[in-house]
Amino acid sequence: MKYAVYTKWAWDNGVPSAGDLKSMMRSFKDAKGGDFAPEEVLWWQIDETHHQAVIIYPSKEIADAERKALEAARKESVQDNKNKMVEEYVGPIVMQLTEL
Repeated sequence: MKYAVYTKWAWDNGVPSAGDLKSMMRSFKDAKGGDFAPEEVLWWQIDETHHQAVIIYPSKEIADAERKALEAARKESVQDNKNKMVEEYVGPIVMQLTEL
């Protein structure tokens, strides 16, 4: 069963540009040496100082295994970018329209 991680983030200096966000994600992916566990990562801006994200993993086991790297990247981001996580929810995907 696929597994999702949803987060909401606040940025003290405003949400970075789409290009800067892509660079952040590319750096994380490259640091993993091409071993990138998520099937999909989506980030969207909800206002000038907040963005939300969802990460889709093929399974809970893969999400759990990825957790250490994800937490380290988040800790670094909070220090470097002056952002903070506002909320996080994790759980199994119970329906995906594209899988029907």
